[in-house]
Amino acid sequence: MNQNFSKLQDSILVLCTIEALLVEYKKCLLKEELDSIVYNALTSQIVLNACSYLEEWELLGKLSSEEPRILILRKITKPAIDRIKNWKDLKLVRNSAIAHNHRIKKQHNSLTIINIKRKLNCPSSLFDYKLLIGCINVTKDALLIIFKKEFNQTIPYLKDILPINPVNEIKNDKDFQKEMDKVILNAKIKLDEYNF
Repeated sequence: MNQNFSKLQDSILVLCTIEALLVEYKKCLLKEELDSIVYNALTSQIVLNACSYLEEWELLGKLSSEEPRILILRKITKPAIDRIKNWKDLKLVRNSAIAHNHRIKKQHNSLTIINIKRKLNCPSSLFDYKLLIGCINVTKDALLIIFKKEFNQTIPYLKDILPINPVNEIKNDKDFQKEMDKVILNAKIKLDEYNF
C-alpha cells in the first residue's frame, strides 16, 4: 500500500480502529462472569485502549489550525469526552496497574500493589465500562459524520493492508514441548551452577 494519508486521515483511522476494538471487547465482556480472569483481562484492555483513544483524540485536536471542522467536532463531543475525563485516575490505572510493570514512576518506582491509593476514580463496574465505550462510540460517530469524505477516501486502500506474518511461529504441540523442555533444561543447568 503506497497511499499516504493525511494526518487527519491517520487520526481518523486510528480512532476508528480503537473504537472498533472497544466495541468487540464490550461484546465479549457482556458474556463473561464478573469475577473471571477473562473479564479482568478485557477490562484491562478497555482501559488501555480508552487511554490510547484519548491520546489520539488530543493529537487530532492539534490539527484544528489546519482543519476548522475539528473545533466543531470537539464542541459537539465535549460532553462525551468530559464524561470520560471524569474518571480522573484512568491513566494512573493504565500506567501503574496495567501497562508499566506495577510501579508508580512519580513515587520513585514504588510498587503499585503497596502504594497506589485504595480509592480510585476509574471505571470499575460493568456499567462503567459500558458507559466509557458508549462515550467513545459517540465521539467516533460524530467524527465519521463530520469527516465522512476523508474516511471514505481511505477505505479502498484498507483492503490492501497485509496481515502481520509471525516469524518462527510454533505451530504444534510437539514443537512447543521441545522448545519448553530446552528452556527448562537451560534454567535448571544455571540453577545447578549456583547450587540452589
